[in-house]
Amino acid sequence: MQPFAACRKCRGFGHQLRQTRRGALKRGKDCRRCKGTGTRIRLGRHLWTVWRRTYHNGTR
Repeated sequence: MQPFAACRKCRGFGHQLRQTRRGALKRGKDCRRCKGTGTRIRLGRHLWTVWRRTYHNGTR
């Protein structure tokens, strides 16, 4: 398993898709949620990172 997955809002594109007046698809603005990367940290990896940070800070 990898620590990253596709962004839920842009579905991994990193940006929105727009339609021109003729109906052709065109690149839109960068996704605000993933900041244009198209990836997000998975829930399990996020929880693991929080737990490790808490444990590390508690045992210093």
